[in-house]
Amino acid sequence: MASTATTGAQWADRFLAAALEPHRWGDAIRMMAEATGSRHGQLIGFGPGAAAFNWISEIDDSIVAKTAVMDLGAPDLNFRVAADRLPDRPDIVHEAHYDIARQSLRADDYLDLCADFDIFDGCQTRLMAGRNGMIGLALLRDSKDGRTTQEQRDQFAQIAGHARAAVRLQQAIEQQGFALLAGTFEAMDRACWLVDATGRIGGMTPAAEALLSTGRFRLNDGWLACERADESRALTRAVRMVVDPPGRAADPVVLADRDGGVAVLLECYPLPARAWALPFAPRGIIIARMGTPTDRHAQMLVRAFRLTPAEADIAVRLAGGQSRKEIAAARGVTIETLKVQLRSIYDKTGCGRESQLVRLVGLLSH
Repeated sequence: MASTATTGAQWADRFLAAALEPHRWGDAIRMMAEATGSRHGQLIGFGPGAAAFNWISEIDDSIVAKTAVMDLGAPDLNFRVAADRLPDRPDIVHEAHYDIARQSLRADDYLDLCADFDIFDGCQTRLMAGRNGMIGLALLRDSKDGRTTQEQRDQFAQIAGHARAAVRLQQAIEQQGFALLAGTFEAMDRACWLVDATGRIGGMTPAAEALLSTGRFRLNDGWLACERADESRALTRAVRMVVDPPGRAADPVVLADRDGGVAVLLECYPLPARAWALPFAPRGIIIARMGTPTDRHAQMLVRAFRLTPAEADIAVRLAGGQSRKEIAAARGVTIETLKVQLRSIYDKTGCGRESQLVRLVGLLSH
């Protein structure tokens, strides 16, 4: 009896350490596999918030590239997902359920993957499930390991309880990051929204909350949306670029005012990714910069980048939403002359395209 309690305490300590120091998840799932006589342990997430989250112990790294081109969450492709959706499934899904699920697959891609890495057998359970997706724990067994026994599945179920508690703890820790970051930006008086791995808003500053009350923005099931459908689509694309691996800064999203100028410039940036982070931490930030560029912006461009007054005026007009044709007409020059001036502006500012120049002028707003 004492031995069982000690073993349970050891597993609790291992997974508690993983929640507090996430780089230890690799050791925890590897030890789980060893304890159950299995070749691999796996912690995996499916759904909008965890599509690229798939940690497997002691496996060839080439599996990452091969799974990246598959829809691992599709039940008609992945028999493990299909088995998890069988009616009246038990908490621990295993090979008997895999046998049933394999009969209704539409393609052999995942079967071929299992053959390549010898991972047909094993068992699995859900650790968390909700609107953001599902996080699961699994054993992946090779042909030498064979099918799981009832004793091995019972041991796995015991270990999974500790893993579930660790995931919930890490979720609580990571979500604290929203409050901490929002507090930091509150002191800067910026309108900022923080997004998680799904692209949903997890926190915002008071200035951002005030913008929601204007009607120009709204939260749609947690996602930030704009008044106009085309602007919402552009913002969604920008946020996806930020939160989807490898996480890149997106081109600014310009929201026009009634006169065709810039009312709001939305900039989306990724936050530094932490290894072994679960899908609950802040992944990106949306910053709203207000107002149309003015003569002050032109003066700052002249001082900071040695632009001529004419070049600064062109840059400000572009950031204000005017087309090249409109700018050429307003300045009384040909389109060809304007192109030459733009090349000079790009050289002096280090910008490679118009969207970067728009962002640069927007940065001068604060």
